[in-house]
Amino acid sequence: MSPRRVRFTAIAEGHVNREKLWWRENRTHTEVFASELEEALRILAFLPGAGTIYAEACVDGLRRLYPRKVACHVYYTFDEHDAIVRAFWGARRGHGPFSNP
Repeated sequence: MSPRRVRFTAIAEGHVNREKLWWRENRTHTEVFASELEEALRILAFLPGAGTIYAEACVDGLRRLYPRKVACHVYYTFDEHDAIVRAFWGARRGHGPFSNP
């Protein structure tokens, strides 16, 4: 099976840009952010079922993957052709992007 195409919603792109900026301003090893995100995207492309189901959301089939070093969840859905990143959300917030805090 060929890898899925990984796409981002506009909301997810905004989340990633916000986190990337935070890493540039607050961390010494800024390359960690890019390498962790790239690895997460490889997993989504080749093994999208590896993430856990996020049942608290109103989005059918929503899953999340946890790149540990950046402490954010990648929220996504997938089908046989695409993996769609729907949010990139800090795990320490105590709630997901699709629920009420």
